[in-house]
Amino acid sequence: MTKNSDELEFFEIKKDGKKFYVELHNSIANGFPSPAEDFSGKRISLDEKFLSKPEATYIGKAKGMSNYPYILPGDYLVIRADLDAKNNDLAIVYIPGDGFSAKKIDLKNKCLKPLNKEFPILTIPEGEVIETRGVVKTIFREVKNLD
Repeated sequence: MTKNSDELEFFEIKKDGKKFYVELHNSIANGFPSPAEDFSGKRISLDEKFLSKPEATYIGKAKGMSNYPYILPGDYLVIRADLDAKNNDLAIVYIPGDGFSAKKIDLKNKCLKPLNKEFPILTIPEGEVIETRGVVKTIFREVKNLD
């Protein structure tokens, strides 16, 4: 089941007990690769790396441009619901009237900051409690077209 808001689409994580491992290359050069790195022998399970606490983890798909260029529409956000949002964390927050959104928490200045400087900073009114639904731990995207 997916849930939608104006800025995010949420996905449930299904657990079937299987783990899959893929090769891990520690350095992929953006130039010419080193022959020494052809095969490292290391393997990684993506669920162990990114879903270490599946009972407290969910995935959201970004929809808006408020966090551009760091987060693009269609990017997947791996969110940990068991972590309390701290100063400067990118958290999933509930904004009354707008729904859920990913915003940087600024506790010192009592505001929510989009990563896109063209979007307004949202001041947290005195005495208002902001609902958080977790902290964004990983962002990944599908590469479809680089033109």
